[in-house]
Amino acid sequence: MTNIEIYKSVLGRLSQLSVDYLQLVDNYLSSLQTKLDKKEENRNAVLALAGTWSDLSEEDFEDFLRVTKETGDELFNREVEL
Repeated sequence: MTNIEIYKSVLGRLSQLSVDYLQLVDNYLSSLQTKLDKKEENRNAVLALAGTWSDLSEEDFEDFLRVTKETGDELFNREVEL
């Protein structure tokens, strides 16, 4: 289906609904838009974070990975010291 065909199909179906159901459809479409907006925000945040890594030298990035692994190992050490 082309975009125009999809729009025509949706509009045709919407024209057959009562106003009560149109409100439900509108609420549903609003919730979809909210989810899409949130995904876009998350995508932009991930890209911004990835962009900061591109500024690191290879040596700095290796140090970052090493420290991250060491910290994770320490945090999840199963040996309990009392």
